[in-house]
Amino acid sequence: MSILEKIGVFALGFLLIAVLASELVDLMANLIFAPFFGMRVTTISFFGLEFTISDNKWMKTFHKLSPIIQHDVRFDSRKPVESFSDKKADMLRFVTVIAKLTVAVLICMLFRGVFTKTGAYNMLDLFVISFAVGMMFHALFSLGIYLYTNLVLMKRLGGYINTLIKRLRQGESFASLDMKPVEELGYKNPTKTEQLLYYQIYMGYLAAVGNYDGMCGPSHQAMNFLIDREYFVQDTGSYYWLIFFFSEIEPNIPLTDMLMKRLGDVIKSDRDANAKRVLAYYFFNIRRDFTSAQQMVDAGLQALNSNSGLATERELERQLLNELNERLQLINKPVSPSLLSQS
Repeated sequence: MSILEKIGVFALGFLLIAVLASELVDLMANLIFAPFFGMRVTTISFFGLEFTISDNKWMKTFHKLSPIIQHDVRFDSRKPVESFSDKKADMLRFVTVIAKLTVAVLICMLFRGVFTKTGAYNMLDLFVISFAVGMMFHALFSLGIYLYTNLVLMKRLGGYINTLIKRLRQGESFASLDMKPVEELGYKNPTKTEQLLYYQIYMGYLAAVGNYDGMCGPSHQAMNFLIDREYFVQDTGSYYWLIFFFSEIEPNIPLTDMLMKRLGDVIKSDRDANAKRVLAYYFFNIRRDFTSAQQMVDAGLQALNSNSGLATERELERQLLNELNERLQLINKPVSPSLLSQS
């Protein structure tokens, strides 16, 4: 084999097949073990297809084609909110890391004969070695991320975000969080992931207290983070708030249409109140389709009866849906005959 052929085979096994296999192991581990910690996989995405749980049924949607296998794990909304805890989520992450390490070790043991082979390696040997090494590398990388998250990140912005989430789970309202712009928090070099997670909570706080002007800076920053990268399931909340912002606060048709296109059917098939609220404001301000906006408002208010999500989240969604509903009622209100006769 030539050098280029060897590089190509190694890259195929290490960078593509091992990555996909590692993501598949991660998904299977979460599907198996999440229920033991009061959690469940709510979204599975691969090759442009996305399957999302809605009303306890899996629904198929479509978005931009991507070779990455993604999934989202959340606390099981069918269980009492009081049973949710960060400790359970952390234990599940630890179990999935151990599962990936175990599979990687088994694969290396299975192909140990190839590693100890004497003589020249053929193409299949090189592929097997690159695959096994790739699996071990990605497993160790996951372990490194877990240790970094627990030993370092919890002292950074990520730890503060976890504190905010815990307060919301304990019943505090968004308005009571008394949040500040990320630049004023004093954390050094926060990652983009941390800032996007903070953005989602901060937007909820700003909406709850009615500080819509304060949304401008954080939203443009989040847009700059996301505009040049592929859509990831974990970014869905940021996408929803950006569509809301560029529909209601700073209407921008090209940006909202671009964000909607990236989401594909994800937001359209999402039956939760926050998705319906975002669509309602999008139809109202961007499409000027008041009939569809009213339908989304009604669907959002109806979704609030399902008790899905935290009570504080439902409280905020009800506030935003009612605000738009009042504006729609003024538009749809029939003109009094007496007023017509005076004109």
